[in-house]
Formats: sequence, C-alpha cells, structure tokens
Amino acid sequence: MADEAGPSGTSLPQEPGLTHLLKRLFGEAETLLLQELALIRAEMGENAGKLIGGLLVLLSGVAVASIGGLALVAALVLLLGLAIPLWLAAAVVGIAVVAIGVGLVLYGKRLVARASLIPRQSWQSLRETGEWLREELT
Repeated sequence: MADEAGPSGTSLPQEPGLTHLLKRLFGEAETLLLQELALIRAEMGENAGKLIGGLLVLLSGVAVASIGGLALVAALVLLLGLAIPLWLAAAVVGIAVVAIGVGLVLYGKRLVARASLIPRQSWQSLRETGEWLREELT
C-alpha cells in the first residue's frame, strides 16, 4: 500500500488494515495463552511438591509408629511387667504407641488435604484472558 499525498505534497501514513490488526491481536493472544500455560505448569509443579511432602510425612508417621511400636512394646512391656501383670503392661504400651502413630497420620493427612492439584490462579487468569479476547473480538 502506498502512502497518499496530502495537500502540501507530503505523504500521510496509513492506518494499519483490519488484516494487520487481527494478525497482531491473534499473535498477542497466542503469546498470552502460552504464558498462561507456563503459569499452569509452574503452579501444578508447586502443588505436586506439596502433595509429595505431605505424603512423605504421612508415610513417615506410619513407619515411625510401626518401628517404634515394635521396639518400645518389648522394652516397656518388660519394664511395666515388673509392677503389673504382663498382659496389662502390653495393653498400656500398645495404646500409647498407637496414639503416637495416629497423631502422625492425622498430621500428614492434614498436610495432604492442604495441597491442591487444581491451579486456581492459572484458571482465574485463563478465564480473564478468555473474557478479554471475547471483548476484543466483539
């Protein structure tokens, strides 16, 4: 497209055509969507890390409760067996070890519940981008 000459013979710049504007709009929308997808990936990775951390604590609680239960049951039952019948000593020690294990399991469960696999910020940003694109196209 050639520039048109104005009244004094100088050329006036033409405004970009509709095709150019649409091409630019879709190019910018593509860039924005790619950035949104990168944000989703980053947020999903962060959430997965929290989930794995909570699961490790949960499994650690189970392992500690099991191993500690085995070692302490033997020692404490023998120790309490000096003062009370062995069956009662075993019951008391067993209840204490189970209570510790349950506490760790509940703590790990709470950590896992806090971790969300849904990238909330990214979805909100994608919604806003979609609304912006609809407004631009209408």
